[in-house]
Amino acid sequence: MTTVLLALLLITSSLLQLQAQDPAAAATATAADTAPNLNWLHARGNEAMTGLSPTQLNLPLELVWTFTTGDKARKEGVLATPVVKDGKVYIGGQSGRFYCIDLATGKEVWKVEKESAFEGNAGFSGNLVIAGCVDSFVYAWDATTGEEKWKFETRGEIHAGINTWKNAEGKEHVLIGSYDNLLYCLDAATGTKLWEYETTNYINGAAAIYEDKVVFGGCDGMLYVIDIATGKEVKTIEVGAYIGNNIAVDKGIAYITHYGNKVAAFDFNDGTKLWEYGERDFPYYAAAAVSDEWVVAAGRDKRIRKLERATGKEVWEFRTRGDIDGSPLICANQHVLFGSGDGYFYALDLSNGEEKWRYEIGADIKVAPAVAGNFILVGADDGNVYCFKNVPSPAP
Repeated sequence: MTTVLLALLLITSSLLQLQAQDPAAAATATAADTAPNLNWLHARGNEAMTGLSPTQLNLPLELVWTFTTGDKARKEGVLATPVVKDGKVYIGGQSGRFYCIDLATGKEVWKVEKESAFEGNAGFSGNLVIAGCVDSFVYAWDATTGEEKWKFETRGEIHAGINTWKNAEGKEHVLIGSYDNLLYCLDAATGTKLWEYETTNYINGAAAIYEDKVVFGGCDGMLYVIDIATGKEVKTIEVGAYIGNNIAVDKGIAYITHYGNKVAAFDFNDGTKLWEYGERDFPYYAAAAVSDEWVVAAGRDKRIRKLERATGKEVWEFRTRGDIDGSPLICANQHVLFGSGDGYFYALDLSNGEEKWRYEIGADIKVAPAVAGNFILVGADDGNVYCFKNVPSPAP
């Protein structure tokens, strides 16, 4: 008991000394010590891009900070979902600046500037943060300092996000598509190309990973299934329309939203189309979120819908006042979190589609939200990243 009390006194003393020297740093340290998990390593929650978070929302959410990455008048918006590691937020914008931001305080830690925009989400490998840029390069920086460690040049603009994976030996790899029609697999430590796979048009969305396969779509309207270790083609499936975002994969099934005004499910082992949904002639850009029972998909008809995962049958729809390009997130199988072109950030009841909360940002939201510990992050067309606190309910 004496040892425990002594340790607590030492910790308290250290925090008091830190607060005297730097109150902001003390607040950050306290937040980091008490937060449950200050990570959001993949833009859609996991490598399979299913758009799930285990975090239970305690509504209403409270705005705690905003961070400006670009100028709204110059159309320097945020088109990438933030990713978070160890209490630091990593996000690039159309301004050509890529930032590391302290999650607890919203203060800049470091930034780099390039001549072209960052439009896809970043990813992590060890102490590296990695992102593609419209200037055709993939960049890797030291996540702590922002020092550039390597860069890899493709032959086209990069609008797609990063995904990462480890092989059986624990070696980390980076997957990213380019407007040179190629999907690349790079050594995460060095940026060395390990393999490339050629499609017949641009690759705009991030690649999903399921078991030993890479699954992605392209502007050529094809669904591609690639062996992750070798880059060799396993199967191609004709979808028939432009696929602008990532594909969600689970249990051997790919859930696709596309510009042919449909949401569809394909068995990517045999190529069978299991079902297709589409009642209105408006395209889908936002990627679907997929739980064990449901698929949630949002479209440019200003509607977001819950569909039965097994059949594609609509259960409910909710209408906003703007097109929805921001991919939805399912939180704790209870709420749907998403942004709309009407400038609002919404939370709906997953069971019935009832609106439970909304916040007026006032600018188009074209990206998926991120959830790290009790913080919710989303970017908007006004160039800002918004951070909300998800305040836990008091104990009974």
